[in-house]
Amino acid sequence: MSKTIQFTYKDVDYTLEYTRKTLEKMEADGIVLADMNKKPITILPKLFEYAFYAHHKRVKKTQVEEIFHLFTNKNEMYAKLSEMATDTLNTLFEDDNSKNAISWKASF
Repeated sequence: MSKTIQFTYKDVDYTLEYTRKTLEKMEADGIVLADMNKKPITILPKLFEYAFYAHHKRVKKTQVEEIFHLFTNKNEMYAKLSEMATDTLNTLFEDDNSKNAISWKASF
């Protein structure tokens, strides 16, 4: 089950979540998840912004920034967003356990 963050702002309910498409967009836009600990000042606001894309992609960046600045406990927010993004990234490497899964082997 995907991890999410929920909150209400100005009587609108929001759900923040990452999907594979979100991570693809982040990567295409030059956001490197490996840099989370090296560049938290740059990456944290971006993690927050991209977490809107799964359910609220039409929210303007200025509103996302406004919401971000109103959040308390940004250290915990950073930790949760990092965990959510990493968990989503890890789904790329999970084995397909369906009956149609393809086994393979290398010859070297």
